[in-house]
Amino acid sequence: MNNQSGLNNFDVNLEASDYENLVTQILAKVNMLSPAGFEQLITDLLIRMGYEVYKNARRRTALSAIQGIIIEDRPGYNPIYIQTRKLEKGSIITSWSMQTFGDAVTRKAGRGLLVTNANFSKPAQDYAKEKKIILIDGNILARLMIVHNFCVNIREVVEIKSLDPNAFKDYEN
Repeated sequence: MNNQSGLNNFDVNLEASDYENLVTQILAKVNMLSPAGFEQLITDLLIRMGYEVYKNARRRTALSAIQGIIIEDRPGYNPIYIQTRKLEKGSIITSWSMQTFGDAVTRKAGRGLLVTNANFSKPAQDYAKEKKIILIDGNILARLMIVHNFCVNIREVVEIKSLDPNAFKDYEN
């Protein structure tokens, strides 16, 4: 799993076994999607996460270089180029298979986001760092879906409150 995206600490209130079971269930459903369905799922998740996502309108093949763009700032000076890869369960993405996308990101002098339901080899992770590509594998994808309440139901919410001892300091004479 690539920690490059800083997504290793998920604040979810589930027992560990329930959490891992939910991750497994999500991945099973994701693995059943078509490549087009997977791409739409990723687009919708990114939108749920608060990003503006623009799909590439050009006709593309399964491994076309850039499938969409995230606009990170209002003027659009910091685009992040997106590629999704829906692969067979247990597949591994190698650095060699990432070269077309990496080259496209480099030509645009930008950053990339490659999202897959599979895993990344260590050389692919190293290549991604060199090319400024954030990697999201199936495991991270499922965890992001949980954190952002995307394709999951909330069964129970428990809120426990206590007094903030510093809250009244601004109101004292």
